[in-house]
Amino acid sequence: MPESQGPTVISIAIVFAAITAVVLVSRIFARVCIVKRVGFDDIFIVIACGLSWAFCVVTVLAVNDGLGAHIENVTSRGIENMVRYSFNVWLSSIFYNACLGFIKISVLSLYLRLGDPWLRRLSFVMLGVVCCQAGGNVLACIFQCRPIKAAYDLRVTDEQKKCININAFYLANAAVNIFTDILTYTMPIHLVMNLQVPRGQKVGLGVILSLGLLACVSSVIRITYVPSMLVAQDATWVISSPMYWSVIEINIGILAASIPSFKAISKKYFPRLLGSSNGAKGNKNSSGKLSGFQKMDNTTDNSKGRSIALRTLERPGKKGMGIETHAERASEDDSSGDVPFARKGQIGVRTDIETHYGRE
Repeated sequence: MPESQGPTVISIAIVFAAITAVVLVSRIFARVCIVKRVGFDDIFIVIACGLSWAFCVVTVLAVNDGLGAHIENVTSRGIENMVRYSFNVWLSSIFYNACLGFIKISVLSLYLRLGDPWLRRLSFVMLGVVCCQAGGNVLACIFQCRPIKAAYDLRVTDEQKKCININAFYLANAAVNIFTDILTYTMPIHLVMNLQVPRGQKVGLGVILSLGLLACVSSVIRITYVPSMLVAQDATWVISSPMYWSVIEINIGILAASIPSFKAISKKYFPRLLGSSNGAKGNKNSSGKLSGFQKMDNTTDNSKGRSIALRTLERPGKKGMGIETHAERASEDDSSGDVPFARKGQIGVRTDIETHYGRE
């Protein structure tokens, strides 16, 4: 049997497509059933998942037509097979660039809901950059040759076609993607650094919002294979590594973009993972007596993200402490359930408080 890297490519494509499916279902469940709000970032990530699966499908089809095998074994199958192989590779480049674009658009849409004015303005700028970049890349892949079919139909002769320098495009495209990845995923650093929260919580939030840099690492690894792929004589064999690294890159990007949504699931079903428990029944003071907090009437409209006054419980026959505090609720735009928000120029973190008290 001829040597082939095809089985490795297929295995990686299937595994990551399955992981992405689980991630998407979990995210949609959290947004629809728990948070009960769906944002534009969720819509864009659904589109990205569809493009990712399309990329995996055409990759598997390309393997069936020779991707991963040596070129002499592929050409021996005939010109029709080579045209099918080239067509699937051409389609994969379109799906790949479109998917990367929608992943970053989804992440930037999430930033728009965080409420920080500086981050919001910068996100709008980056949205324009990413849309132009992704749109330009997709159009360049589609119209790289004239006529269009000359990009994959080897029966079109050099005299009948006119193509761009596709090798230079691939190198430039990979470099620009890495650059925009870094810009996109490091944007929240300013917001996180200025949060007035414990250091551990600040670090955790920063890690969650910067997980997209893992996709950037995959992209850096992928670009190391691109130069040799563009000049290799055994093209169908050499393309295997950049192809499965492309699969890894886009699917890790989807996973990283979806992780913030999982907090709603953890909070509802696994509260101890977040360092708290909804089963608390109260605290004992130094005398062994139960004490707690009781929610007073809201000083303002709760549905609009206002503060809630709290006071200590007063026990019959004993003097109570007149201590009050306020817990700020997230704004309506805070539909992710775990993101910081800004209000009148300030940055805060949503805090959920559950109180229990009992009689002596």
